[in-house]
Amino acid sequence: MFQGLVSGLAAGGTFAALGLLLTAMYRLTATVNLAIAATGVAGVYVMAALAGAGWPYWAAALAGTAAGALVSAGCGLVMTRWFAESGPQTRTAVSIAQLIGIIALAYIAFGDEPRVLPNPAAGRVATVAGVVVTQGAVVLILLAVVIGAGTSLLLTRTPLGLRLRAMAERPVTTELLGIGTRALTITVWALAGALSALVLLLVAPVRSSDILSLSMLIVPSCAAALVGGLRRLDGALAGGIALGLLEGVLAGSAVVQQYRDVVPFVAILLILVWSRRREVWDASR
Repeated sequence: MFQGLVSGLAAGGTFAALGLLLTAMYRLTATVNLAIAATGVAGVYVMAALAGAGWPYWAAALAGTAAGALVSAGCGLVMTRWFAESGPQTRTAVSIAQLIGIIALAYIAFGDEPRVLPNPAAGRVATVAGVVVTQGAVVLILLAVVIGAGTSLLLTRTPLGLRLRAMAERPVTTELLGIGTRALTITVWALAGALSALVLLLVAPVRSSDILSLSMLIVPSCAAALVGGLRRLDGALAGGIALGLLEGVLAGSAVVQQYRDVVPFVAILLILVWSRRREVWDASR
């Protein structure tokens, strides 16, 4: 079991980082951006194409990060131009459409074959219980902590954070007060896309690197974000790491290994049921 926990660190860092990006975007833009992982996948495949064309890895990775930011900014432009006054349900539905569209366009542009990707953080940090803790696992967890801490400081300690919160909760009122909302919102989307691409550049070399599998990392990331109710950054961080550790434990059991992909869906269902418990109890009384 301990070996499984250690091996789940990288997955935990991935789920936590993407879950924190989901939470941050909801806090900053009032949108559950289910396309956040897919925008990162676009960046990964741009990097792979450029690296395959002979570009140095770091130049290709920088271009891939920029591509992730550009794709995400395009999604943000659509959201702010046509759905700025829509409710959360409509905006979430639009993000699902964006997710499907990005996956379809990625298949057209890059094909359906998984890529063998260079791993920039394959070095060994330590060996615990016979399991190698890689640099990638440590960097992913640190990146998740940085995303969470940075978002918290932005929201609570800066005038920009106050503007962003006002923009997310009352976009029309904010614009009437003379605060430019569209450019600021698109900037948030672009930054989230760049961070998603950075996360996936680290995790894609050690997971199944096909477009659909990487895009579907959004599912455990949603479960992580829901642990914090899409509001608490510390909840998303803890939820993501816990899911990753659970995945590592299940991967070490031949009996339940085949069911580990179901765990995030079960977690989402249980969290949603638990969040509605008071309404159900009140209605029954």
